[in-house]
Amino acid sequence: MYKEELVFIVRSIVESNTYKSHIAAAEKLSLFYKKVTSIQDLQYKSNETIVTGGVALSSFEAGSCVDDYLRTVFFIKGIHKAITKLCIDYPEKSINILYAGCGPYATLLLPLLSLFHKNRINAILLDINVSSLNSVQNLISIMGLEEYKLQLIEANAITYSKPENFIIDLAISETMHYGLTREPQVAIVKNIIAQMPAHGILIPQEINIDLAYTFYAKEPFVKDAVHNVKGRNELQPYAFRIDLGRLFTISKEHFNGQIKSESKFESNFYNLPDDYSNHPDLCIFTELVIFEDIELKTAESYITNPYCVTSLYNFKDTSVFQLVYDITDIPQWTYNLQDKY
Repeated sequence: MYKEELVFIVRSIVESNTYKSHIAAAEKLSLFYKKVTSIQDLQYKSNETIVTGGVALSSFEAGSCVDDYLRTVFFIKGIHKAITKLCIDYPEKSINILYAGCGPYATLLLPLLSLFHKNRINAILLDINVSSLNSVQNLISIMGLEEYKLQLIEANAITYSKPENFIIDLAISETMHYGLTREPQVAIVKNIIAQMPAHGILIPQEINIDLAYTFYAKEPFVKDAVHNVKGRNELQPYAFRIDLGRLFTISKEHFNGQIKSESKFESNFYNLPDDYSNHPDLCIFTELVIFEDIELKTAESYITNPYCVTSLYNFKDTSVFQLVYDITDIPQWTYNLQDKY
């Protein structure tokens, strides 16, 4: 019963092509998970873990990500497209999938499995919280997916080393907070990329980080991804935003040392504008290429909300500044200043 219901839901997600159909399909998936699991229990709310490189969410917080509707839909659509491409490109082999930080639902992969033959999928699902893995194991049973080759491993994805005979065809990690702060997305991706072959696909394919002067309070911002989420045609950037360009891209092809070995990125130096009354804030903007043409734009999701580094009014004694992104501990943005004189 549950398997057929889930197949119907995931097909509606894959086939959705309008804002309203995206939302409707994601809502059905969220209700399905809430119906068949019990991660509302207290034990799932208190197992947040601080690791070197970020904060691994509690099982409850990780599960609640399913309610970030457009994020859920676009990631599932992108992963479906990526697996389909790999199945076409490699018709004689199983597709090896590494899912780092699967949470209690394995939301971005489990619903899709029934759309592919059991012999085509060989997946490793990682999570640092054993309670999340127990929940996933229960879901595998409920969804009738026991015949699929799925390994559930309790591990820190920042330091995890894959088995030697497991060649990663597809790696998935969505462990993001807006502005790439707090959560360990970059540290996890850095570890995984080093273990991927040339043909392997990383999801998301690109995380693009841009800098701008703007009025933070007047930029589009998702406050409630269930009730007030908007499609990109409804999202209008602040009219007086001044874009300063791309700081860096996180991708399999372009990681290339932008985040240095000591886990720090330092930007070029920027001159403070003479007049910033219309754009008094220094902000980070995030956009994702999930796979090929499937993208998540600014303020379509919690994870692509703008992030305010500081007000320009704090730069009283300088005319030149530099941005610093550091994942040594908890990922954060800071800045360096040069004296005006």
